[in-house]
Order: sequence, then structure tokens, then C-alpha cells
Amino acid sequence: MADSESREHPAIQKAQEVKNAVASQLMTMPNVTGVGVGYKVVGGRRTDVIAIRVYVAKKLPKAALRPEEVLPESLQGVPVDVIESTFHIHQGEDNQALHNPLVGGISIGNFILGGSGTLTVSVFDNDTKEDMILSNWHVLCGRFDCAVGEEIIQPGTGGGDTGTSADIVARLYRTALTNQVDAALARLTGDRFLLKEVLGLGSVTDVGVPQLGMQVRKSGRTTGLTTATIVDISADIQIDGYPDGTHTFNNQILLQDGDMVSLPGDSGSLWIDDANRAIGLNFAGNQNGTLGIANRFTAVMDALNIDLVEGITQQDFIAASADLLL
Repeated sequence: MADSESREHPAIQKAQEVKNAVASQLMTMPNVTGVGVGYKVVGGRRTDVIAIRVYVAKKLPKAALRPEEVLPESLQGVPVDVIESTFHIHQGEDNQALHNPLVGGISIGNFILGGSGTLTVSVFDNDTKEDMILSNWHVLCGRFDCAVGEEIIQPGTGGGDTGTSADIVARLYRTALTNQVDAALARLTGDRFLLKEVLGLGSVTDVGVPQLGMQVRKSGRTTGLTTATIVDISADIQIDGYPDGTHTFNNQILLQDGDMVSLPGDSGSLWIDDANRAIGLNFAGNQNGTLGIANRFTAVMDALNIDLVEGITQQDFIAASADLLL
């Protein structure tokens, strides 16, 4: 959490300190799928009480639990809220159309891997200053033996998507699968330009800080435009669906709404705030789509060595080169 955010919310700061101290122990419990910090929910309604949120595969009555499996009502003075949910990466099944030029929020995939996810947004590589495609590791790579240069197509091939070898728009360039991010870059081939905007949401040229209660929006391949509220800003979560099984991600953002938030195929969607600032990179969620999980966008930038603003797009480079030739 940013220092300014912590000073404004001392209850959140305390909850995060306690959560960081107890999360590793709680995560070893057999029914626990995640531990985070957010608002306590009572009777299906969000309260203003800051709590340590413990996510479990299934809520069980105390009588069905051993004494050591019963979660306390509070930890070091911070209330504990138990929430039933399991989480899975959101790879794609539904279809989206071919786009020329490319924009964020549309179907994309690795031709060798197959399937579809969502193109996040145009970003710049800090080393080359080139504009590149950003999405998830499990969308653009998806295998521990994937190689730089693999073909990235738009649209992908998941569900009813119609992508073929004729739809190559980029090649895999850099990947990051850590305990903080699931992300990857692809270098444009030049067959199609990549606009610095997200379908239905406009331009995104700044980065924001996730805050509890913040309203955010995304544009994804499967569910299109959806809105959600940030309900957890410090979740350590177990995510199923990786080639070797379950991975634990730390310090994740959880997003919730009364209706649909994210479904398979929305992996790679960019969550933005009301000022169109990048907040999080969507990559997973629960089974019914009412909870989404996102990497902090600042963590993605650090892991992949990218920037949202500083660089030159292919179309600007070509235009500048043409001017020099005149």
C-alpha cells in the first residue's frame, strides 16, 4: 500500500500488518484458499468495518471442524470475516471479432498454446521504447517451456474464436510468473497497429493506486464492459489452473459486484478507475464470475520492465521516418 494511503486509513494499515503476520500460517489450513484485507460483509451487505478476510473453499459449521480449524472472530483486535470462494485462472471460451487496428479489451492468444484471453493495453518496453502488447502469462505463454518468438494471434482460438495462422500480430517477447504477477509481453510484427486505448473505455495513460471501496471498470473478451468495487487490496490467494496445479499469489486486488465481474476469457483485462488510470491486471476469479482477481498494475510494470507513457508507437515511428525521407 502507498504511504499516503496508509496514513489516510490507519485501520487498513493495522489490518495489513496483522494479515502479513498471520497469512502464511492461515494459508496452511486445509480449507483456506486466501487471506486478505477488506470490508466485513454481514448478511450479504458490505459494512464499513475493516477486516482480515479469510477465503475458504466451503464454510462449515463449528461442529464439523476440529478445534484447531476454527477461525477466531478477531486477530490482534482486527475482526475476521470468513468468505466462501475458490479461484481459477480465467482463460477463454467465448468469441470476439478480429480488430484492425488493435486495442485493449479484445481476444488474443498464443497460436501454439491455443485458447483465448484479453489484450490488456498498449505499453512501452523500458529498454527499447517500443510499444508492445500486454496480457497474462497464461494467455500469451501458458507453458513452462514457451519460447521467445512464439506467434501471438488476434483473435485467439478459444471457444468460437476464429483466429488462424493468418492472424499473427505479435511474437512473445518477455514473461513473468511470480508470486505477485501473471503477465507477459508480445512484440508487434507490424501487420497491425496497436492503438493506446481500450475498447469502450478510451485512452489509458496513467497509473493509479487501488483503494478499498474504489469503483473500477474493465473491458474483457468474454463479458465486455463491467464495473466492480475493490473489496480487498492485500489478498494472498491460491489460484488453480496452472500447468503444475495451484499457485499462491500475494498482495492481490479482489473485485466484486452484485452481478458479473469476470469470466473465463477475461484474463488480461485492465481494471481502471474513474480517471482512466490503470489499477490492476485481471487474471482470475471465482467460478460464478462475481469475484475478480487482479495483479497490481505497478507490480506488473516492475516485473516486465515496462511503462505506460514513455516510448514511441509503431505508427508514430513510421510517420517520423516518412518525414525524414521527404
